[in-house]
Formats: sequence, C-alpha cells, structure tokens
Amino acid sequence: MWHQFQHSVGIKSCVISRLASRHRTTGRVRDRPRSGAPRVTYRNDDQYLRTYALRHRYATATQLQAQLRDVRGTKVSRQTIRNRLHRFGLNARRPLQVTPLTPRHRRERLQWAQDHVTWTMQQWSTVLFTDECRVTLHSNDGRQRCW
Repeated sequence: MWHQFQHSVGIKSCVISRLASRHRTTGRVRDRPRSGAPRVTYRNDDQYLRTYALRHRYATATQLQAQLRDVRGTKVSRQTIRNRLHRFGLNARRPLQVTPLTPRHRRERLQWAQDHVTWTMQQWSTVLFTDECRVTLHSNDGRQRCW
C-alpha cells in the first residue's frame, strides 16, 4: 500500500513512514510551533529590503532601516536588517573612499606618462616616489559599512 502511494505522490517511503508515525503519536503531521520570538518582517518586506539594498549599494544598515520603516511601515532593528541581508548572501563591506578623478586630472596624468615614457633607468633612479596622502572631502572618516 505504501509503495503505491509513494509512487503516486512522488515522496520517499521513509518520509511517509515518519509522517504516519508522527500522526499516530501526536494526531498531527505538521511540526509543532517553534520557540523564540515571532518574525517581525514578512516575505514581502524581506524582498523589498533585498531589492533596495542591491539597487543602492552604498546604503548603510541605518538607512535601510529608515527606508523599510518609511515605505513599508515595518519597524525593525539594524541587526534584523543585517540578518535578513545575510540570508540573501549580502555582506557589509567598507566602501572604497577615493577622490574621483576629474577629466583634467586624467589629461594631466596621461600627459605626464607620455612625457616620461622614454626615460632610461638612470633617469628613473633619481626619482623618489612617496605614498599618497588620503584626504577626506565628502564624508566622515568613521567606520561606515554599506551593502
């Protein structure tokens, strides 16, 4: 009997046996309610959060939290935002902070390279290269993370 039922619904016999045993002992086949706090977001909230985070890659958890609250009316903690995004495989990272090159900068760099392309090793040995200094113009220098 189980064998025919297994083939008609496409479920393995061990699963059917386990469900039948659970029904005999508890009177039900569904799992019992789990312990813990109920979820504060619905699947639609999670999908909205994922889509928004992918479209706005520099949004922080705080900004995503405010966006979810304003648009969907769902109030959650920043940690909940992080947890939901982790489940979607999105991880926070430090944004790259570099001053963007203007067209003038690009022209000047190209001109410098063209002027020095024919230099010999002797000429290059007289040059001292130093590390560049990073100057923050448009944002703070704190540990900001984005998705």
